[in-house]
Amino acid sequence: MQRRAAIYARYSTTLQSERSIEDQVELCRSYLRREKYRLVQVFEDKAMSSATLVGRVGLANLLEAARAGEIDALVVECVDRISRDIGDLQYVQKQLSFAGVDIISASEGVQSELQIGFRGLYGTMFLKDLREKVHRGMSGNIAKGLSAGGKAYGYSPISGKPGELQIEAHEAKVIRRIFLAYSKGASPRDIAHDLNAQGELPPRGPKWNASTLNGNKKRAYGILRNSLYAGILVWDRVKMVRDPTTGKRVSREKPAEDWKYAEVPHLRLIDEELWDAVQKRLAKQSENKRSGKSTRKPLRHFSGLLRCGCCGGGMSIHDRKGSAIRIRCSAAKESGSCNNNGKVRLDKIESALLAELRKELSTPTYINEFIRAYNEERRELNAAGKPDRKKLERKVAEANKLLSRRIELFEMGILEGVEGEAKLTEAKERASVAMDVLASFDEKERAFEFNPATASKYVTALDEMISSMQAHNGNPNPKARDAVRGLISEIVVSPTEEDGVPVEVKGRLSALVSNRSKKVGGLVVAEEGLEPPTRGL
Repeated sequence: MQRRAAIYARYSTTLQSERSIEDQVELCRSYLRREKYRLVQVFEDKAMSSATLVGRVGLANLLEAARAGEIDALVVECVDRISRDIGDLQYVQKQLSFAGVDIISASEGVQSELQIGFRGLYGTMFLKDLREKVHRGMSGNIAKGLSAGGKAYGYSPISGKPGELQIEAHEAKVIRRIFLAYSKGASPRDIAHDLNAQGELPPRGPKWNASTLNGNKKRAYGILRNSLYAGILVWDRVKMVRDPTTGKRVSREKPAEDWKYAEVPHLRLIDEELWDAVQKRLAKQSENKRSGKSTRKPLRHFSGLLRCGCCGGGMSIHDRKGSAIRIRCSAAKESGSCNNNGKVRLDKIESALLAELRKELSTPTYINEFIRAYNEERRELNAAGKPDRKKLERKVAEANKLLSRRIELFEMGILEGVEGEAKLTEAKERASVAMDVLASFDEKERAFEFNPATASKYVTALDEMISSMQAHNGNPNPKARDAVRGLISEIVVSPTEEDGVPVEVKGRLSALVSNRSKKVGGLVVAEEGLEPPTRGL
């Protein structure tokens, strides 16, 4: 019976010719004809690195065909077309061996496990040696004042002269304008606004942002920190490593003393005096930011939940005077890409929403729901008759164990969001009820009787929670803040010409208030229509 075979072909980069695949396949076809194999299918991966298996769709389909028993042999031009990483190559070899599929090199024949091991070792050494040679070559370019790659705003490569850059006149003018404005006290946000308003194209993306100018201090990234504008070429600031899980290359910072420098006076755009003035101001701002970390105020009640009703972006603090804090759209503030320039009093939003929450949760509907849920839990524990103390103690231990486990999962981030809060609240209720039942063990009445004090306890607990959030000049008790935040997924703030600020609350809080718009404390609160909860807090 004629044996079935598949061909696998791959080339590494987009710089290689499509002919590479065709040449590999033709070489493998010749082998199959010569050795009397029947070609079943050709698998290929174009412009995919041999350093990882991630993203190799062709290879994944090949392994699937092997597991399905569709082939008896795999033919490649050379084993390193599968992988040059010893671990990845051994993985593929094990998968194919388990499926009973031989690996064949068109030039060397059937490959033994030992041959594949040597190929993998050689491939790994080849990749390491190649990286080192490329790095040495780039270092040589830097020493000669040539670019090692990448494009800096203000420059363009010279055709036919690898590594050489030339100044782009218009972009250079924008660079000088940015440095001059910053040295005179303009903020990166204001500069970005002006550039966007005048239609200047940014280095990347649709809009200029403050971060485009500020960049990253540790890596000396960002227009205001780019020493190339001062005639100094810097390279080798980061080391690229490949994540074995995702197959993606990620950057890691190198110590500044390991960076490589070269003087390139012909590329200078900023004179020394202006450069020094800008770096001095950047350093001062960094120092001010650093010194302010220890006095940073705790999170506000709804930090991270506020969204702009125009663009969907976040809302950030615009200014503050005592307890009067105004917020505005971050996109409008940072880049001017949103036209929502309205400024809203954050403390008014907080006070209005907390007051409405207190009002709604104090209505008989929710008190009765709390009592119903409480009674139901107690009845379930008493349904089988009065248990002995050991059984009750076991229930308390189980409830506390469940609560501890869910608290641990919540802290680890495995339980999160509205669902996580609900599960944590459920565990707290179960533990509380189990301990109540144990405390009332000596009661003689088999029938359950509701304690009238439960309703007042509920209202007292609610008052304490809301009061703790309204106290301390807006710095809430963390537990109370987290409990309320667990009910909310998003608070959308929209501009309006009418009295008040339209605020749409999304999440479980929406289920606790009526399904209609209303004015609360000078705010228009529009709630998302959801069904009322089936259990109380």
